[in-house]
Amino acid sequence: MVKSALVLGDVNVDLVISLRNSDQEDTQSRLEGPQLHGGGTGGNSAAALARLGVPVKFIGTVGDDGYGRWSVDDLGKEGVDTRYLQYVEQSFTSVVLAVIRPDGERELFVWPDSGGAHTRLSPEAISSEIFQSAAWLHTTGLCLREEPVRNAQLKAMQFAREAGVSISLDLNLRLESWGLDESLRAVFDQAISLSDVVFGSGIDEIMPYTGLDSIQAGAEAISDGLRTVIARLGSHGAMAVAPGRVFSSPAFEVVVVDTLGAGDAFNGGFIYAQMEAFSLEESVRWGNGAAALKIGRKGARGLPSRIELTEFLEREQSDMARK
Repeated sequence: MVKSALVLGDVNVDLVISLRNSDQEDTQSRLEGPQLHGGGTGGNSAAALARLGVPVKFIGTVGDDGYGRWSVDDLGKEGVDTRYLQYVEQSFTSVVLAVIRPDGERELFVWPDSGGAHTRLSPEAISSEIFQSAAWLHTTGLCLREEPVRNAQLKAMQFAREAGVSISLDLNLRLESWGLDESLRAVFDQAISLSDVVFGSGIDEIMPYTGLDSIQAGAEAISDGLRTVIARLGSHGAMAVAPGRVFSSPAFEVVVVDTLGAGDAFNGGFIYAQMEAFSLEESVRWGNGAAALKIGRKGARGLPSRIELTEFLEREQSDMARK
């Protein structure tokens, strides 16, 4: 049985609107009815781990509002321990409007675009005792952009490092929405320095963050010979850069329904495998498998169970052996 994991990050609701393929000019006929799903990069990664059988505790804040209460209840139904997920007043739980195109790709609109309830986590809520029984802490760059959650996250990462807990950071830069100035870059540099594993989109995050002209060069710069960097490559799978090692792992061929939350699903599969002491190659394969199964389903919480993912990977391995 794996040890427990901690996830510190954002929780919100996703209002998902899917666009049908249609040659009609009537926009309304192209819309499927909106669906409400649990969301947030932190919430999704926690749910992904829980689906795979990892005991997970979530650290964060939601608004003392209807969506906040719904989000906490939803995570509880996933099997996530929410004892460290607090309600805060005078800040709203964020809502993400996700428009899913017929090809499964998505466009996101966030409200409020700043000052959401997930930014209100106080450093005083973080104590060293939280990390005593944990084996892994997963965090998100979305919580590095505003105070007080920024300092709470960095404090948690420092406590985890002192306790010998493995630490991962998903960059989640969202440069197209919020950019990145030099002062904020220094914050991300600090968080990266505290991390054992860094996840990020190769094209949209790792290359622009480093300013280098290839994904491998960017990943190697972030790795700095000290940590593992996983560059997610969408339909091309993922590249892993670790001290003295570089390799790529192909994606699985599946029918794409909805890419929302694919990166979070990858995180869950990878972290689960690492906590089970799988090799780095196999861990990336588990990440790719979790993402593949997720994109075949609607919503960011269309996540696989451990049995589903195990059977999927076994089938894929068997199919490859026959070719």
